[in-house]
Amino acid sequence: MSVFSVYLRVLAQLRPKARLAYMLVVANLVLAGAQFAEPILFGRIIDLMTGARAEGAALTWGDLLPTVAAWAGFGLFSIFASMAVGLNADRLAHRSRLAAMAEYFDHVLDLPLSFHANVHSGRLLQSMLEGAGAMFGLWL
Repeated sequence: MSVFSVYLRVLAQLRPKARLAYMLVVANLVLAGAQFAEPILFGRIIDLMTGARAEGAALTWGDLLPTVAAWAGFGLFSIFASMAVGLNADRLAHRSRLAAMAEYFDHVLDLPLSFHANVHSGRLLQSMLEGAGAMFGLWL
């Protein structure tokens, strides 16, 4: 099985929570755009300040305030949006990890007794924990 197909299978485990996953993807894209806009606005503030000094004109707060307010707004939006996206992504990954572990555990309990006589349960538990941890890392 190729790495790409494993990646797709792990992402397919998020189908029950597809709406939340898509919303997190869109929110991350919006957050990335806001983080690109923040240094651009800061550069405009510097340009306004240096341009006024080069011209010898007095710079007032009325000239700077809209750009400073936009820069501060994008900064605050980036902070709060990244907190919200991080929290919801973490919750989604943890819930999905617990669901995958419960599904695996139910599957192992349904196996016939002859299987359990031949396979050590510690090995099954280790594969469950490592697999769920790897899927958690991918989801996160």
